[in-house]
Amino acid sequence: MPRTSCNGLLIPERDGVRVAIRLTPNARADRILAIAATAQGKRAISASVTAAPQDGRANQALLRLLARAWRLPRRDLTIVSGAASRHKTVRVVGDPLQLSSRLGAFLADLPDP
Repeated sequence: MPRTSCNGLLIPERDGVRVAIRLTPNARADRILAIAATAQGKRAISASVTAAPQDGRANQALLRLLARAWRLPRRDLTIVSGAASRHKTVRVVGDPLQLSSRLGAFLADLPDP
């Protein structure tokens, strides 16, 4: 599988895609906000959840939010890095081409600075 990305955010893998996320816990609402630049010059999806970052609650709220927004089963999403950080990598299991197309369409509707 080539290491290309959709909008620089989706990294295809053999059996899914990886997505960069910047999470804000303790927010007013659970929502996906925009595409944001990271301090390292990369891009990530900016999201917020009302849950506190204790005992994995914010991480679980993020996965539920993404599953709902992307209309995917929650079991298909996992956090593969950054569990204790605001900067996370979420892995979505499935056909990489279908996921890239589906999530790419979703990302196209997000504000991009």
